Amino acid sequence: MMKFLLKLNQEKAYGQIPVTDEAGNLRYIIKGNLDNPNHTLYLCDPNNQEIGRLYTDGTGLIASFTIDVINHSLVSVKRLNVLTNANLFYITRLNYVVTGSIKNGTYTFRNGIKKVAGVQTFTNASGVLLQCDIDLPEDTPFILLITVLFTQWHIKPLKLPSITGLNRKLSTDLS
Repeated sequence: MMKFLLKLNQEKAYGQIPVTDEAGNLRYIIKGNLDNPNHTLYLCDPNNQEIGRLYTDGTGLIASFTIDVINHSLVSVKRLNVLTNANLFYITRLNYVVTGSIKNGTYTFRNGIKKVAGVQTFTNASGVLLQCDIDLPEDTPFILLITVLFTQWHIKPLKLPSITGLNRKLSTDLS
């Protein structure tokens, strides 16, 4: 099992989430407009080469998203129970169902009854930490992108720094 940590914090890497392994080594970077789930997210390697992307497919609000990973068929994230309050999602092609509490940040990706990945969310003073435990290396791009998508729905967006001096009134009076 591989363990990855996604750090959503108030540091300077705006629009980017570093993804590290257990030893703290940078393995991936997730880029995009992280405070809006309707914008594309990109998964890149440390050399900035794109591995995959997640985007809305336009079939409704938080109902369906598509993941495009290099050398893999398109995969969709479908919300199965749009008319109920429960969050149940199906990942096409991989045939995974997401169970647990997405809102609370603890959920599992399952293929039938077999657990293939798990996600836990931790919060501290510096931000939010997502821990992804993934069984198969080929699932990594999909699980990481879906995890950020789910987090966008339930975590308050990170605040950008306020720039001092912009609140002062501007005047053209030179006297």
